[in-house]
Amino acid sequence: MLKRNGMISTLYFIGFLAAETPHLSVAEALVLLSILFFVPGIFPFVFHQSPLRAAQFLESGFIQCYPAASFFAVLALVTDIGWFALIWWIYTVFMALYALLRLRDTKIHRIEETSVLFGLIYLAGGGFWFFAYAAHLQIMQFGPLIILLTAVHFHYSAFLIPIFNGLLGRMARNNRMLYSWITWVILFSPILIAVGITYSKTLDVIAVGIYMAALYLHAYLVFTTAFRSKTGKILIRLSSAVLMLTITFSMIYSFGVFRQEVTLSINQMIWIHGFINAFAVILPALIGWRIEDPKPFDADSVKIFSRIYGKRRIGKAFLAEIQAENNAQYRGLVDDMESLRSKDFSPEKLAPFILSFYEQTVDYDVKAKVTWSTWFRPLAFVYEWFSRKIGQIHLSTNPDWYKMNSTIKGVHSKKDGRKRVRAWIRTNEKNETIFTALYSVYRSNEEGYMNISLPLPFSSMIGILKPYHHHEKLVLTSRRRKNGAGDEGIYLQTRAGTCPLPLSETFLIEASHDNRLTAVHHMWLFGLKFLTVHYIIHIVVQMKEPNTKKWLRLTAV
Repeated sequence: MLKRNGMISTLYFIGFLAAETPHLSVAEALVLLSILFFVPGIFPFVFHQSPLRAAQFLESGFIQCYPAASFFAVLALVTDIGWFALIWWIYTVFMALYALLRLRDTKIHRIEETSVLFGLIYLAGGGFWFFAYAAHLQIMQFGPLIILLTAVHFHYSAFLIPIFNGLLGRMARNNRMLYSWITWVILFSPILIAVGITYSKTLDVIAVGIYMAALYLHAYLVFTTAFRSKTGKILIRLSSAVLMLTITFSMIYSFGVFRQEVTLSINQMIWIHGFINAFAVILPALIGWRIEDPKPFDADSVKIFSRIYGKRRIGKAFLAEIQAENNAQYRGLVDDMESLRSKDFSPEKLAPFILSFYEQTVDYDVKAKVTWSTWFRPLAFVYEWFSRKIGQIHLSTNPDWYKMNSTIKGVHSKKDGRKRVRAWIRTNEKNETIFTALYSVYRSNEEGYMNISLPLPFSSMIGILKPYHHHEKLVLTSRRRKNGAGDEGIYLQTRAGTCPLPLSETFLIEASHDNRLTAVHHMWLFGLKFLTVHYIIHIVVQMKEPNTKKWLRLTAV
């Protein structure tokens, strides 16, 4: 299908050149070059990446409808009947809606995938400006040439640079903090530059300068990333080097406009920033990335979030009220810690009592002490009142130790959507509900994760925790690794979609010499620690040798 579209695009472009010669507009040719070749050229990078049926249906529709949509774009210029361009604009709007649908997908909450999808959103802006030019619409004080060049801009820099940046992010696993900052600048620079061009020459110069700095840093990452193919590496690095040159000319042009001194004319910029970008930046980058063919880093992820959402109040009777309980008997938070094994986590390296606690949780009593960070204490009093009202994640401002009473109940998989789900319901000495947490485990990319859902009013908070062993201690954390790998994180799930939260948490569990466990739970908000909970966990159903058979089996692995 893609090869067929390529042949059709070539015939369309030859027809356009034949019809417009000798009065050919270079800017019109450039925008059609993107519509006919670069837009379908990115299809392999963005399609067939989502398991959502709605997304797959749209992808098929885009491929099937592309020849007709691009044909009307050509007709709009050849016949001078501008309303033909409306078809292309509608096509790009549906592409943007598709991108928004994909952004809701829990697997796409990575900065590199966000960058790819933002390119499709900006393409809708290109569709609008192309329609405005073809239909001779008057947009503010802009003349036809400026409107056409804006269409070119949105079909090139705003559309393709974020996609190429996203493809780089799929391969560059180092300098992730730098990459994230570069990406956000690249994503929001088109908006900032557009505002500057419209309202403030000073802002325009600043925006172009920031954008240029981001592209230079982007080039640094391109030249320090390891590529699989020598040809792909040469083409992508050539593209980045030329882009550094052409963006410098853009800065010179913007500074000349700011100073009201003509340094470069618009016609010169069409050739420098348009023609050279098309054939020396976009084309080699597109070919290079097609050779490299980077896949989303979490393409094989299979994580599933709970479908149970809270009501106005949660409380300990919540699951019974929504008829989500079943008669399954679970003794622990997990059936077998072996299900969490990975290269970073070997269950046999944990102290036996830690294994026993997670697999036989009902045999243990828990005491807790909550400590709020000084900067968060004023908010903690408000939070305590609110959490008591809804009966969920109710953490006290009292600094004393208190006992947690707990029960484990089975949860219907058909209601929840995950397998072998159990609820760990904890109350305090006043019989107030502290937590109603729905536990499950899953494996993805040869790693095991704890998948914990806490129903909230009309939503749920999901914690994906990765286990590590540290000597004989257990570490469970939602904090992402520096290389961006893994599914760990904390998310807010609603019926409208899922978004990552600026929260992270880490548990450290260790066995002491007096046959009890101690645990420390740290939580961060925007990277600032705001909560620490200490736990003392001791066995109440005394066993002669806790988990002896399991321990012997694991040590034999």
